[in-house]
Amino acid sequence: MELQLSDKNFCLFLLAQFPFASDDELEMTLTDYLPEIFEMPAGEWLDELTGPAEGDWKGYTYMHRLNETVTFYAEFHPHETVYFLNDTYLGNTGGHFHLSLLSWEELQAIVNNDRTDPSLLFWLLLPLAVGKESEQSAIAAAIGEHLKATALDLQDEQRRMLTNFLTRHLIFPDEESNVFEYKTGIGLVTSRNHSERNRNNDAASLVKVNEVIYSAVR
Repeated sequence: MELQLSDKNFCLFLLAQFPFASDDELEMTLTDYLPEIFEMPAGEWLDELTGPAEGDWKGYTYMHRLNETVTFYAEFHPHETVYFLNDTYLGNTGGHFHLSLLSWEELQAIVNNDRTDPSLLFWLLLPLAVGKESEQSAIAAAIGEHLKATALDLQDEQRRMLTNFLTRHLIFPDEESNVFEYKTGIGLVTSRNHSERNRNNDAASLVKVNEVIYSAVR
C-alpha cells in the first residue's frame, strides 16, 4: 500500500489522529468537525490500511528511514496508530493514548533533515509533538503550510479552522510555560502524564527513549 498526501482519504485519516485537537468556543473536537466538512474514508479503505477490527491485526506499517541509525515506524491499527523509532515505543493515538513526546524543536529538526517526503513525515509525527505558547505563531504557520501539501481542497476558513484545532493539540491552555525540563543523566522529561517522557517514568525507560530521539534529530 502506497501512502501519499495526494490521497484524500489518507489525508483525512491523518487529521483524525489528534485526540487533543479541540475548540473551546465551538465546544467541538477535530474528529467531530471533520465529518461535517468532508466525506470521511469508507470502511473498505480503512480495512485495507488498518486491517479489519476482528481477528489478528493485519494492518499496514509505514516505515521511514530518518538517518543511518534511526527508522521511524507507524503501525495502523483499527482504533489506534502506534509509533516507534527503531524498536523503541513512542506512543499511540488510541483510547489509552500516549503522545506529548517530541518538543516542537525536535519535530522541526527531524522534518527539516528529511530529503524524501518532509510533509508526510510532518503529519505522521505531529500527533507526538508538544508546543509552548511562545511557539504558537510558528506552529500555526507550519501547519498552515503543510495543509497546502495535502490533497484537501481547502477554503481559507477551513484551513484556518483546521490550523486552530491542530495547534490546540500541541499547546494546552493554562499549562506551565516549561512543558519540558532537563533532568541530569536522563535528558528531557515532561510534566504531561500521557507521555513516554513523563518525569515520573523509570530512569532506564526515559534514557532509552531520549537516546533514540536524540539520534533521530542528528
